[in-house]
Amino acid sequence: MASYVLMLQADPEDQDITESALSEINPSIAMIYLQDTEEMNKYIAEMGQPVLILLNDQGTITERGQLLRQLKANPSYAHIPVVVLGERSSYDYIKECYRAGASTFITKPSSINATHKKIKMFFSYWFEVAEV
Repeated sequence: MASYVLMLQADPEDQDITESALSEINPSIAMIYLQDTEEMNKYIAEMGQPVLILLNDQGTITERGQLLRQLKANPSYAHIPVVVLGERSSYDYIKECYRAGASTFITKPSSINATHKKIKMFFSYWFEVAEV
């Protein structure tokens, strides 16, 4: 498979916003949406590794930290940037995400347009500035 971005635990609205923003930056990169790490492991085994993993912020800080640590502890995934898209923006929560291995934490704005703009800027950074 060509390059793709994997997004875990995305709700339908986040999927639409994220896919729209990515297609404006680089339409050749596919978005794949999965619900859990078991599904992710199977998908990656069949299709190869994503260039980026996005985690929608769901669950408790402990659950999110455990998932990040799992991803970063796996030698097959440790090098892949993992970005958390969150609605919570408390200092302690963000700090814990970084401690657990997040490459970036993005707080989603309250409006759809502002969220689209922020995600588009985020993809612009990862696919036009950074090397992935």
